[in-house]
Amino acid sequence: MDAEFIIFQTLTGVAMGANLFLLTAGLSLIFGVVSVVNFAHATFYMLAIYICYSLSLLLGANGYWVGFVIAPIVVGCLGGLSERFLFSRVYGRGHYPQIVVAMGLIFILNDVFKLVWGTRPKLTDKPPLFDGGFAISGGILANAQIFSIFVATFMAIALYVFLSRTKSGKIVRAAAADPEITDALGIDVSRLYTIIFAFACWLGGLGGAVAALQRLATLGGDMEIMLTAFIIVIVGGMGSILGSLAGSLIVGVINSLGILVLPRFALVFLYILMILILVVRPYGLLGKPELR
Repeated sequence: MDAEFIIFQTLTGVAMGANLFLLTAGLSLIFGVVSVVNFAHATFYMLAIYICYSLSLLLGANGYWVGFVIAPIVVGCLGGLSERFLFSRVYGRGHYPQIVVAMGLIFILNDVFKLVWGTRPKLTDKPPLFDGGFAISGGILANAQIFSIFVATFMAIALYVFLSRTKSGKIVRAAAADPEITDALGIDVSRLYTIIFAFACWLGGLGGAVAALQRLATLGGDMEIMLTAFIIVIVGGMGSILGSLAGSLIVGVINSLGILVLPRFALVFLYILMILILVVRPYGLLGKPELR
């Protein structure tokens, strides 16, 4: 195992982490602002993959680009509706009712997946642009992986600028810090929660659309992804967008390098990392000691 191969595996891990960031950023945003543990987030992500598959099947390989635009919008709208008519009904009752609502959504959507797409894994037909890749450090980094890094980088910068440099971003941060005072100042916090929830689900849908180039749409695959996503938000810090970025990259690289050392126990390294973080810094690398 030479240095070049380790560098290549690290880059592969970064590409994996980049896609996971698109999923976990939305998860952290929902928790940080709305204080909802949305276990159904990865199911929305999987819905985006199924939509991209269907459009590529219907319109040909370039139909993927239609799915890349439409899938996040559909997922965002579904997320907004679920917040307005389901999650908003259990605010102030703790996280257990939220988890029950989310699990109900997971069961319903997985039944929809089964009825519409069946039980067999589905592979999205990739546009010609994503054929091949670049030779880097003795390996081939696929164009789809490079695309994932590009989209995640763009969204990370856009989120930073939005949350820290714009008036709307300051309103979002104010609502996260103290929703009562924000509401008293004339901001419709209830409507803001719906918008944030929809946007966060749109981010998850974008992650699913990007992942459709590399990942199969599989029945039940959302739970596996959700497990990894929660490891990331625990490592990075619940509610922290920057923590989601750091956690996604760390988990992606550890998983990629762990496969080289002990392929059968790669997931174990992630559990060990999570346990160490919980022992040393229970609120995550970039999380806050106290959350509302």
